[in-house]
Amino acid sequence: MGEEDMEEGVLPGKKEKPPPASNSDIATAGLPTLLRKFPHLLIAPVISFCLIVALCSFGIVHATNASYDLEGKQARDAALGAADGLAQELSSASKAALSLAAVVKMSPNWSFLEANFHVLAEELFRQSNEDGNDDGSLALMELTLLPFGRVRASLGKPIQRNSSADLFSPGLIGRFKTLEIVERDSGLHIQGPVPLTNSEDLAFAFGYPIFFPDTDEDESWGHPDNITHPTSCPGAPCYNPETREKYWGSAGALVNAGSILAGKSVHLERLISDDLSYKLELTRPDGTTGDSTFVTGGSNPDKVTTKVTVALPGNSWALSVYNPRQEQVIKLRNGLLAMVVVVAFILSGLLLLLLLSSTRANFLLQEQLVTNKLLQ
Repeated sequence: MGEEDMEEGVLPGKKEKPPPASNSDIATAGLPTLLRKFPHLLIAPVISFCLIVALCSFGIVHATNASYDLEGKQARDAALGAADGLAQELSSASKAALSLAAVVKMSPNWSFLEANFHVLAEELFRQSNEDGNDDGSLALMELTLLPFGRVRASLGKPIQRNSSADLFSPGLIGRFKTLEIVERDSGLHIQGPVPLTNSEDLAFAFGYPIFFPDTDEDESWGHPDNITHPTSCPGAPCYNPETREKYWGSAGALVNAGSILAGKSVHLERLISDDLSYKLELTRPDGTTGDSTFVTGGSNPDKVTTKVTVALPGNSWALSVYNPRQEQVIKLRNGLLAMVVVVAFILSGLLLLLLLSSTRANFLLQEQLVTNKLLQ
């Protein structure tokens, strides 16, 4: 060990510690250097950043969630109103079929019905027009009597199609679900929109199966084809030997589907006026819809905010409604949250800058005071 080392008091094998930074060094240091020397200055800005983001985010999310739920409720209320309106509109259009069925129940003999059918049908057309359907909105197109499922009397306006279809024939029994309807015996049912024979129009088909109790199996009610039962249906469900209930046939009506298919129903137009999009689909027996959409409206009919059921006699539709304002609420929320983060970052940065500047100013003041004392 050298004498110089002993005199200076430095132990062998150890490096000399750098002298502590003076106030003048700190006072003239840059902000990054100050931050390295005083990392505790980050605590307040970080806490303020977290508080601003947390409190503002809570308020924004709470407010936008309330707005989102409100828009969803408005869409559902509008959908339910449209569904109820459509169901009521279609039920009103079925009055002619129900009136025709009532006459058959009073007097099922074919000779009476054949003699009075055209007079009765003309009156039902007149009443339907008086009810406001002469403008094409669910206008009555045709009235038919189908003893044992065969069209044997019909009146169509403005076009008389003169159809002689047999709903129990192999080509139609599955298409119109004839056996299912007779077996259910659930009264009025609605099908469609269905294409019409000898016509390019689409229509809603209203049918009312008519049964008579305490009837002999070979009762024909004077059927013009001299038959006693529908095609290929001598027994159940067309005749129940235990209850002796027998299927007479059906009373039917065709109603123009053009107004609904074109979206001109007042209930569908109200959805469009409220800036909503919609889609109407047929509901299958298993509750699914699949590719069964028959009318859409609005700019985004494939998007869904809510879905409701249009309950119809013997059938149902699914009405899907989309409210674009819900998506706008989400975009607004995301934008506000991003803005909060940016603003909180800026404010926290300014606070950190203030703290660093204050610290440097404090050391500058101390250095100035020391200098003043030395000069005195």
